[in-house]
Amino acid sequence: MKLLFTVFALSLSLTAVLSGQGLTGTVTGSVVDQSGAAIPGAELTLVNVQTSQTRTATSDASGDFVFTQILPGTFRLTVVAKGFKRLEKTGLTLSATERLVVGSMALEVGELTQTIEVMAETARLQTQSAERSGLISTEQTQNIPLKGRDYLGLLKVLPGVVDTQNRNAPGWNNLSSVSINGGRTGTLNLTLDGVSSLDTGSMTGPYLAPSIDAVAEIKVLLTNYQAEYGRSSGGTINTVIKSGTKDFRGGAYYFHRNEALNANEFFRNRDNLPRPRYRFHYPGYFLGGPITMGKFNKDRDKLFFFWSQEFLPRKSPTNLVRRTFPTALERQGNFSDSRDQNGALIPIWDPTNNRAPFPGNIIPTNRIDRNGQALLNIMPLPNAVDPARSYNALIQSTVDQPRRDSILRIDWNVGPKTQFYWRGIQDYEAFKGEFDFVLASSSWPQLPIIYDIRSVGSVATLIHTFSPTKVNEFTFGINRAKQNVGPLNQEGFDRNVRSKIGLNLPQFYPSANPDNLIPNANFGGVPNAGVLNIESRYPFFGTNNIWNWNDNFSWLTGAHNMKFGIYIERTTRNAQRGSAFNGTFNFNRDVNNPFETNYAYSNAILGSVQSYTEATNHPHGHARYLNVEWYAQDTWKVTRRLTIDAGLRFYFIQPTWSAGDELAAWDPAVYDPSRQPPLIQPFRNAANQRVGRDPVTGQELPAAVIGQFATSPLAPFQGMNVFSEKIMDTPGIQLGPRLGFALDVFGNGKTALRGGAGIFYDRFNDDQIIQLREQPPNTITNSATYVTMADLLQSPFRTTPPGTFAIERSYQPPRVYNWSLGIQQNVGWGSVLDVAYVGSVGRNLLHRRSFNAVRYGTRFLPTSIDPTTGTTPLPDNFLRPNPGYADIQYIEMASSSNYHSMQTQLNKRMSNGLMLGVSWTWSKTMNLVNGNNDAINPFLDFRMRNYGKGNFDRTHNFVVNYTYSIPKLSKVWDNPLARWVFDNWDLAGLTSLISGAPSGVGYALVQAQDLTGGGGAGVDSRINVLSNPILPKSERTVLRHFNTDVFAPPTRAELGIGNAPKDVFRGPGQNVFDVSFYKNIPFGNEDRYRLQLRFEFYNFFNHASFQGVDTTARFDAAGRQVSGTFGQYTSTLDARRTVLGAKFYF
Repeated sequence: MKLLFTVFALSLSLTAVLSGQGLTGTVTGSVVDQSGAAIPGAELTLVNVQTSQTRTATSDASGDFVFTQILPGTFRLTVVAKGFKRLEKTGLTLSATERLVVGSMALEVGELTQTIEVMAETARLQTQSAERSGLISTEQTQNIPLKGRDYLGLLKVLPGVVDTQNRNAPGWNNLSSVSINGGRTGTLNLTLDGVSSLDTGSMTGPYLAPSIDAVAEIKVLLTNYQAEYGRSSGGTINTVIKSGTKDFRGGAYYFHRNEALNANEFFRNRDNLPRPRYRFHYPGYFLGGPITMGKFNKDRDKLFFFWSQEFLPRKSPTNLVRRTFPTALERQGNFSDSRDQNGALIPIWDPTNNRAPFPGNIIPTNRIDRNGQALLNIMPLPNAVDPARSYNALIQSTVDQPRRDSILRIDWNVGPKTQFYWRGIQDYEAFKGEFDFVLASSSWPQLPIIYDIRSVGSVATLIHTFSPTKVNEFTFGINRAKQNVGPLNQEGFDRNVRSKIGLNLPQFYPSANPDNLIPNANFGGVPNAGVLNIESRYPFFGTNNIWNWNDNFSWLTGAHNMKFGIYIERTTRNAQRGSAFNGTFNFNRDVNNPFETNYAYSNAILGSVQSYTEATNHPHGHARYLNVEWYAQDTWKVTRRLTIDAGLRFYFIQPTWSAGDELAAWDPAVYDPSRQPPLIQPFRNAANQRVGRDPVTGQELPAAVIGQFATSPLAPFQGMNVFSEKIMDTPGIQLGPRLGFALDVFGNGKTALRGGAGIFYDRFNDDQIIQLREQPPNTITNSATYVTMADLLQSPFRTTPPGTFAIERSYQPPRVYNWSLGIQQNVGWGSVLDVAYVGSVGRNLLHRRSFNAVRYGTRFLPTSIDPTTGTTPLPDNFLRPNPGYADIQYIEMASSSNYHSMQTQLNKRMSNGLMLGVSWTWSKTMNLVNGNNDAINPFLDFRMRNYGKGNFDRTHNFVVNYTYSIPKLSKVWDNPLARWVFDNWDLAGLTSLISGAPSGVGYALVQAQDLTGGGGAGVDSRINVLSNPILPKSERTVLRHFNTDVFAPPTRAELGIGNAPKDVFRGPGQNVFDVSFYKNIPFGNEDRYRLQLRFEFYNFFNHASFQGVDTTARFDAAGRQVSGTFGQYTSTLDARRTVLGAKFYF
């Protein structure tokens, strides 16, 4: 709470400094008499019925009126004109950014003392706005069942939205699987009360996740929205937090989940496995109302508050892990009972005695390397017996994942012309456990950690009305997240500190490892071997701050509603980057190693090392960027039926840079192949042994170092260009025009034709830049090969040609062109039907292209053959076009995408006991690559090779949401039992019928062989498709989703290229029915106090909605497909989940 109030003070001070894109909306209409003639000069009063905030306006010469910069809420509109009866329209609900058209207010002749009251229509058309947007209302957030109580799960009810996330709880990174209108992940802007809430490292997120009971509404700008809104190209999700009202209102709730209430998964049933642990206890509460102090605010129309908290303590089991750890005898050098999977004794060689086995298979005590023994002693002892000898230990643990969310909002009606609100949010989320979660040890409980995310956000908005025609809205906000990783307990940390376990093993670069942590270690050749692994970013830290300043000024003049504004976003993101800071030992079996003992664990006991790698430092990144965007737009009411939206948004988009850091990237402008140090060559010595040879000194070296840099006065990494802080050029101002129209076709507010187009710009994620902190010469990873632990520091430390990045320095911001044309129709029963064509194309999107891949067939050329073997090719680093480097991935802004759809929706707001929403999107998404880190083929025509259906492509996306108040049984059977048991039941649900995702088909060979003769990022080998693999739906089974008989392996003659497209078939779709029954139990005669019991069922019919498919064929030497699981289903969506809940409202 102290932090919340600190940020509150900061928001107040900055709000006063500067007078974007806000959350306010507009209310428009016209005043006419009974004949339809305009009534100019009518006085209109708009009152927020929850807070009594009042705004006034006067109808113009055409009878039209506009209220601008209105915060969302429920309103009462009163019209007064001389000679006419007073007209009052109630139940007007304005959502965020909405342009609410109340239509014609027809006055009747009469006295002002007479009042006519009318209710607002539930069916509302957008007759004066071209934007395509969607609203998720309070009724939907409260009624529609959501298993994880994460409000982002409701996005799928909107047309054009594809959401593949399985949400069990709100929290970090829950936006990573959402696409709007075919856009990539990372192209959405999620705002909390107008302030961006993203993890800018990935441009997904969010860190902050408000309770769904604190969310008033979610307004999603889908496409073709006004110039007032920008920042991202894929859509804007505006989340509005609830505010307090004149009356005290609140509630408390508790939701419970347990595996005993669930159905078992399809494949677990098949394998006779029990239901996995699934336990959630989810309490929370909220309260809002007026703030009164003595006589201040006695009328409850000045100051209000809203407060919310919820808690989610949960424990989740890790996966059950099978490992083979060294036995107690093996740790003492005794391998007399160490056997392979066939039960045969593994002979332990003495490398100093011509590899003769040690007597009794026991290493003498005086030969044991105490450092290698100390590393083995870190691992736990075996605890299980496997007859197949594939493991000797079973490990499972629990991860504690607490979460807390706290929100406070203050609304202040400062005066009749000034309104202010502040909202603070504080979230905590953590992972506490021993292994098997993000940033933790991967294979067993080596280093227990706590990974916590502490987030805080604050926003302040000031709205001032200078006159009925001039209104200004200013918003300042900051969202901050801090991630930390540290030891969970001292004991776990101590067993990973060299000095604490008697590990006397110095490093080449000890300054990179100030905590003196133990090295990583691999034990190749042992089935399911234990490994020592400390995550390369440990101890991870990350801070992400986003500051937003928005200012919007509205000016009404004549038929024009003009708006001008500015949006400023500044971000800092500091984060630990990864490196081999603690060193890595490979004790893998290697018959070429002169110190080899024939078993990885005995290699460690003897201190025999296949290879050792270590990085020169442990770098940090300090990302920064600045976006400044400003706009001018005009909503021109050409006639009472036609409205034109025209605007222009200006973008200043600064590329990400890293403060105080040096960034390194390969630069063809400075690269000189003649200045590269030579590589160690393959060579046959006098004994006809294949060895490495330093071409400079003539020294013989182990064959394992062939391809590493030789001794040379020429320094490695020539061609790497080092830049101070900034590597990309800042582009000029980008122009984003927006143009749209809305036509009330018949002038009766029941049919609207709308269309428009616009250009939207974006930025890429920060990690694209700060990963350059890890590149040489900033960070160099060296290696020693075939050494002993005792002589490690005296061993030659060599450098291998590194893989690295190049980057397009002339920054071109990604941009999207989108357009739409649609019609809305009031179809009666309080319902609106909307049918539209929506399209978009993306340009200057990021992808990667290899500058140093080995071209198809290169390894097959006579000049590529290793002279020491006569049959096999030289290592790839001898064959690359740019010597001195492994693969070089060029990050360029040259990718593209396109999207076309027909979007249909039917919406009925709550009336007569029914709320209904139906959304059907028929669409096609095409692209070159799916994400910023994906590579195109550098040699084939990528427009043919890489172009195909995107991963978010879903041909049909049909979603229905509904709430239905079940008729009371007491109306036909009136007795206390009927009223108590059968009355006041509601039914709500969410039904999803969605096409499957496009998928490719891969292959493997029983006898491995090189078909392509090349390699590198994007250099792919594809299967051959002989005929149509798509099976009729009636022929698909669990064992055969597609025709597995129509595939053949590619051949070496065709260089393994194959003919398969990237999308060979479409995976299984979704068929999910989520249903909730809830019973309202009122207390007293009023509905104010009530208890609600909820019974929620997810996948109500327990339909096995298959998802994963085995897409890897396996071919023998004769080209026969021999995989027994090819084409079979491998996973499903969740089986039925049951949630029990109780809510008390007052």
